[in-house]
Amino acid sequence: MIPYFVFSVISVGPFKLHTWGIMVSLGIAAALFVAWRLGKRQGLNTQVLSDIALWSIVGAFIGARLFHVFLYDWPSYSGRLVDIIKIWQGGLSSFGGLFGAGVSAWIYARVKNVAILPYANAIACGFPLGLGIGRVGCFLNHLHLGRLSSWPIAVAFPEGARLDMGLIESFFGFGLFAVYILIRRRRSISQLYLPLAMILYGVARFVFDFFRAIDIL
Repeated sequence: MIPYFVFSVISVGPFKLHTWGIMVSLGIAAALFVAWRLGKRQGLNTQVLSDIALWSIVGAFIGARLFHVFLYDWPSYSGRLVDIIKIWQGGLSSFGGLFGAGVSAWIYARVKNVAILPYANAIACGFPLGLGIGRVGCFLNHLHLGRLSSWPIAVAFPEGARLDMGLIESFFGFGLFAVYILIRRRRSISQLYLPLAMILYGVARFVFDFFRAIDIL
């Protein structure tokens, strides 16, 4: 069983860096690096790839925040609208992020008349690594609690051992990226990073939702 601990802030002189933000930033950087390497190897325009990635990142944060606010926690924000922009306090929806990223990339492709699928496939290759690293930040802060459990990967919380869904999703991300590494030399399969990511992540999230905490309000 994993010992309970919280690692939320790193103090650097007068500054305080939040581990969640650090890990999300590192995840984005790692995902973009993988996408850039794959795109360059496949002969894609790396400037276009960088532009699509930037649009996707901005759209992902906007979509993730809006989904969280309006679909999951609107009563909390309705009386304090200014808190909607306080993204550093947490509150992002994964599916909202994917939706926002997809819409932003599609808009860019339409405006620039670019075939989006090869670039989206390259970005999808880096997605699971970014997911794995970013969700470590969720685990360090225990943002997504799971059910009470005695499994070896459960965390020994003071109130009782339970699963940490951030950690489990991190394992999934790293595992999927390992699969991508194994198939990277098979060109016919390596064109399937995007559909594989969409299908496997969708199935995984569906399954993971059955293990989320239902005893904590």
